[in-house]
Amino acid sequence: MSTEKETLRQRSQPVPGGQQAPPAQPPSGFPPHSQGANPNEHMPPPLHGANLPSQPQNLPQGGYQQQPQYIYPQVPQYVLPQNPSLSQQPPTGYIRYNLNHPVMFCSTPAPKKSILEAYLLLIVLGLFGGHHFYLRRPVWGILYFFSFGLLGAGWLIDIFRLPVLVSRCNNDASQQNPNLAKKKHLDDAYVLWFPGGFLGLHHFYLNNIGLGVLYLFTFGLFGVGWLIDACLMPYHVKKANSNIPDCIEKSAAATCILAVSPAGLLGAHHYYLNRIGFGLLYTFTFGIFGVGYIVDWCRFPILLKRYNKSKEIGHTSHKHLDDAYLLWFPLGFLGFHHFYLNRPVWGLLYMFTFGLLGIGWLIDLCRMWKLVENCNKEIDERVHLTRNNRSVANPNYIQGQYYGNMPTTTVGGHVPVSYGQFGPCPPGYSNPNPGIYPTQQNGYGAVHGMNEQPPPYEAASIPTKGH
Repeated sequence: MSTEKETLRQRSQPVPGGQQAPPAQPPSGFPPHSQGANPNEHMPPPLHGANLPSQPQNLPQGGYQQQPQYIYPQVPQYVLPQNPSLSQQPPTGYIRYNLNHPVMFCSTPAPKKSILEAYLLLIVLGLFGGHHFYLRRPVWGILYFFSFGLLGAGWLIDIFRLPVLVSRCNNDASQQNPNLAKKKHLDDAYVLWFPGGFLGLHHFYLNNIGLGVLYLFTFGLFGVGWLIDACLMPYHVKKANSNIPDCIEKSAAATCILAVSPAGLLGAHHYYLNRIGFGLLYTFTFGIFGVGYIVDWCRFPILLKRYNKSKEIGHTSHKHLDDAYLLWFPLGFLGFHHFYLNRPVWGLLYMFTFGLLGIGWLIDLCRMWKLVENCNKEIDERVHLTRNNRSVANPNYIQGQYYGNMPTTTVGGHVPVSYGQFGPCPPGYSNPNPGIYPTQQNGYGAVHGMNEQPPPYEAASIPTKGH
């Protein structure tokens, strides 16, 4: 600093000869400055990007002296990123916004309901469902409006359970979960069951449309189904809240109601379990004269389990011993158990001889299990043969014609002789489908149009036991 002040004093002194020294000019690259702009007599810092001399220029003779080199700090320059997509982002000094992210609008939570207001509406307009409209239950409000508060019974029950309804309404509104609106509640089911259960209102609420319609036209299955539902209501609600479709698994509660109620005399539980034959038989014989109706009170869990198992493993046509005995006792003299076991000739014989004068009917009591076993074996063999014969023989096959190399999956009168080659059945092998293979003309089974040559390999002999 002292050196710079002395230099300025020397410049301000007059030059000998009456001439003043020219004003000092800043080095090239520095901007000119006016008086008073820099009171501390410091030169302003250079602009960013100015061409600064690496060394001081040669000063003219006339009072200029070599000044010490002033080192200015290096200003870091902004370098664009290599990724062109990043170059379009705003500078780091600004708030970064993700423009590609979808805008999420948070819905305003619904206002909470007050218990005081709900009770006020319950007392004044409760018979017309005013408190249900207030608690966002419009279906219940309409039901109360047209049924005068479920004949007053629902209005009385709501006096005690109204705090639960208000709390449930506020919880559903705060969580914003659409599945909560579809959830069924046990208290609602019982409210609908007590006055409106004879019309099936609780089943309509629990999405049991079939039972609801049946209750509607049978007045709650003549009151028996209505009484059973008082004990099975928790199961109904749990079933309604589960994710098991009704078309895959049948309900045990529905089967019990249909079997025990008077509708079981008409075979309603058999229709429900897709046992159409037994359903029709129960309809025209009034539950097989009441015997089958009473027996089904105990065996309806077995029928339900059998149906659900058949849905899992596929449809089965096996016969069952309990069904055969049920047909044998009241209708065995007419041969109904033989018709059931696919023995139509014996069925007709029993029908016209009254069960072989009762002797055959008594013998069938002891040999019924054997008849059922033999029938199931025949069914299994028939199913096995049907599966093996699903691929029909090739209709374009001509006897005696060589088809060359064919894929191994092709059927229609050819069996593999070697890998990739098909021809007639070689010696030593049995013909699985006799009548569709060409007859062997010699020991090697030559084919018409080909040179008689032995097969690629001889058939291996099958060892016998003991060797």
